[in-house]
Amino acid sequence: MTNQTRSNLSKPRVVVGLDFGTTFSGFAYAHTADPEMVYSYFDYPKAAGEKPYCKTLTASYYKRTEAGEWQLKSWGYPARVEYERDIQAVRKQRVTNPGDDSSQPAEVGKYLSRYKLHLASKEIGVSSASPLPPGLTVEQVITDYLREMGALILKHMKDKYGAHFTKEVIQWCVTVPSIWDNAAKATMKNCMVSAGLANGIDGSPHPLIVVLEPEAASFHCHKVIFEQILEVGDKLLVADVGGGTSDIVMQEVVSVGRGYSVKEVTTSSGGLCGGTYVDARFMEFLHRKIGPCLPECVAKYPNIYAQLIRGWEYTKTNFGHLSTKGDSIDIDVPNRLATEWENYDLRSDNPNPRQSYDEIEITYKEMQSIFDPVVEQNLDLISKQLAQAGAPVKALVVVGGFAESPYLIDGIRRRFSKQVQHIISPPNPGSAVCQGAVALALNPGTLVSRICKRTYGFENYDFFEKEIDPPEYLEIIDGVEYCINRFRILARKGDMLNVDDCFSEICCPRYGHGEKFVRFRLFSSDEPNPRYVNDELVKPEGEFFMDVSGRMELGKDRQLKVSLFFGGSSIEVKAEAVNFWAQKVEIPVEVDYLLS
Repeated sequence: MTNQTRSNLSKPRVVVGLDFGTTFSGFAYAHTADPEMVYSYFDYPKAAGEKPYCKTLTASYYKRTEAGEWQLKSWGYPARVEYERDIQAVRKQRVTNPGDDSSQPAEVGKYLSRYKLHLASKEIGVSSASPLPPGLTVEQVITDYLREMGALILKHMKDKYGAHFTKEVIQWCVTVPSIWDNAAKATMKNCMVSAGLANGIDGSPHPLIVVLEPEAASFHCHKVIFEQILEVGDKLLVADVGGGTSDIVMQEVVSVGRGYSVKEVTTSSGGLCGGTYVDARFMEFLHRKIGPCLPECVAKYPNIYAQLIRGWEYTKTNFGHLSTKGDSIDIDVPNRLATEWENYDLRSDNPNPRQSYDEIEITYKEMQSIFDPVVEQNLDLISKQLAQAGAPVKALVVVGGFAESPYLIDGIRRRFSKQVQHIISPPNPGSAVCQGAVALALNPGTLVSRICKRTYGFENYDFFEKEIDPPEYLEIIDGVEYCINRFRILARKGDMLNVDDCFSEICCPRYGHGEKFVRFRLFSSDEPNPRYVNDELVKPEGEFFMDVSGRMELGKDRQLKVSLFFGGSSIEVKAEAVNFWAQKVEIPVEVDYLLS
């Protein structure tokens, strides 16, 4: 049964918004019969007394099978606990049976976190993603995680709506950062299919909706906060500051009330400056405090790092809430690290040994030195967007996991309170994206237009210009001089594009009767006026082939219409015959990214 046939048999009954995050992931949902009620999920598998939260840990624990292949053993919070349990078992075995090779040794697998950052383009910053072991790809790790999350979601839906509930009635929405390129979107979409959730043989027949995270957050905030604040023409800035990425979008209100809609007024921006980068700076601080003993201990006892970060999370989330400049904070040191640290000082004859190795005092100034570089990156991104606005901005809303940091929110308010009338972080800012994704899917006309982030076009032949084009690009066809490798612009960087805008071109086969297939290649550039598809700042986005063997007698008079659609959060390409029969090709560009 095809997806189209299956789609005709059932309509979506429940819309699920899935926010796959760098440090935490979660979902929200709504029944189509009651679209105003969007629910967040809190009952994720716990492992060590974690408090109820709208997300679970984005972490996976793998172990090798007898065949030597990696297999997912646990995910979320249990992944971290099972990993630490295996380390303890290995350590206990070594102490209990030193030098005994007769017993089967316990095995420790690979604990993985922050792997979403492997999808981030190198152009936006240095990733802090955990390295993947040989034999594991980022696609497999994300797919495995999504499969487990999907199973949890389906179980919850059966518990809530009845055992008859199936995947066929779910409309999936997956969120992605607006700063991701087409390749990253393609990977995320393919992983949703591979996980058996969307558009596959075993998944929902309803086309997957890809939602940009700051746009989802913006609409969520409209639903819970902005209805009494914003009027037509008002500008609002959304800063989605998560665990890994920071996404900044500037919008203008087009209509209010039940038909609320907005348009993008500047090119969205962002960077790798989420909360995990504060974690990295904390570990650098500890390294300076403890010295070479720390990396040696982490290498010897890998769970030490997880223990340190777990203890740091509470401190990070609360810093700035009640802290004053004279305050200091004590960080507990794991017992194993404290022992190793003390022994290291004894061996090295440290003339100034510590009175206690069980905790480390961090002054307020030192805490600032850990936070400030990351906070400043976010303030700089916001400042640049405000400078582009061209008019006062009425509201600035901060969402995402790192938005729960009082120190970050206080820094934003201090810097921008004179420029922006309302600076808000909504309740439960970590759930704003997945709740907003559901609301956007149920209100698809909310976003009116976007600003084109890159220049898009096709590879093309054009008339050769001797004073401009290099001679190696010259190709003569039927006595006419053509320039190959030309960039035919369809949409230009900085243009305001209405959602579902269509840019079309009529083209013909190059060589006439013998050409049975035509190849279309889509390119993009960071420059507004690229001339050639092989320029330094041009990159290929995708390609597809079209069968043009019908009506061969028309030769070079066979006409094809190629269209580029800017719909939703993805770009789609469609090619169809104009004056002869051929199979129409309609393909989202991000699905078949860079086939050549």
